[in-house]
Amino acid sequence: MKIRINEQDIAITFEQEKTLGEILGILEAECEKAGSTITGISIDGATIPAELLDEYFDKSPDEVSQVDLDATTAAEIQTMVRQAGKNFSEAAVLLGNIPVQLQTGKDLDALNAINFFSEELQSLHKLLPLLPLAFPGKEPYYVGETPLVPFISEMTPFLQEFLGGLSSKDTVLVGDLAEYELAPRLERLGTYLQHMGNE
Repeated sequence: MKIRINEQDIAITFEQEKTLGEILGILEAECEKAGSTITGISIDGATIPAELLDEYFDKSPDEVSQVDLDATTAAEIQTMVRQAGKNFSEAAVLLGNIPVQLQTGKDLDALNAINFFSEELQSLHKLLPLLPLAFPGKEPYYVGETPLVPFISEMTPFLQEFLGGLSSKDTVLVGDLAEYELAPRLERLGTYLQHMGNE
């Protein structure tokens, strides 16, 4: 079985390990010693989502030709978090412009802003489990007086209302939600993430 980490071949000898799960456990421990964590796994060319990993843990190494791992260091995660903060601050400005864009027929600009915000939110959800590695001893994480995860979750009802307003072409509702509900929260989130760990 061939093992690659960050596209580099790894020479490692396994002795008594009989399952893929045992081998992945050893690799994770080695990554932790080096100050990194495994953030992605591909087996024989197929990316394996975290929720499906258990199905592979009992496989024999003989059943697998190649395992590719993505490993990320704490410093890299910190950089990604701070970049996410900058992107959320940018998204806050873009959402704040939506009322004027809808009034002036620039619907495409408004849609692009919404897509940008949505993609950033998805990326942040992937980063959340990695925060303890990047910022050890800083848990729990608070945006003001609200824990980080609930703070993010608080945006969901506004997003749902926002999308409902888009589908019904209620530009007043969409504009108000973008400017007064979502944009201020995104600005606070962006500022927090950019300075995370410096509290």
